[in-house]
Amino acid sequence: MSAWIALLLAVPAFAALSQAMERHGAQARGELASARVLWGWRAAGVLLLLMSLAACLNAWGTSVAVAAWLGVLTFAALAVALVLTYAESRLRAMAWGSLVLAILAMVASGWLH
Repeated sequence: MSAWIALLLAVPAFAALSQAMERHGAQARGELASARVLWGWRAAGVLLLLMSLAACLNAWGTSVAVAAWLGVLTFAALAVALVLTYAESRLRAMAWGSLVLAILAMVASGWLH
């Protein structure tokens, strides 16, 4: 279950990091954002990536958790890249849906009471 939670947290993390890039942010929103907004996207992405790492560390030892996390990051980055390539208007829906599923999975597994 922790690998799924890590993946579900990594998808919106990469979506947020992509929105922090001027090119992809303008691609999805149609306009350039201010520097303050871009830093907010970066902070959200980093926070979600750290939560994803914490999910892996919670399930496994450090060496296995880092290896599993890198695999999770690969799949999450691939998913976001494919959506940005073929259906950039659906990126926001995918990110929010993934985040909601991650929260539901954390509640179901007992992480959030």
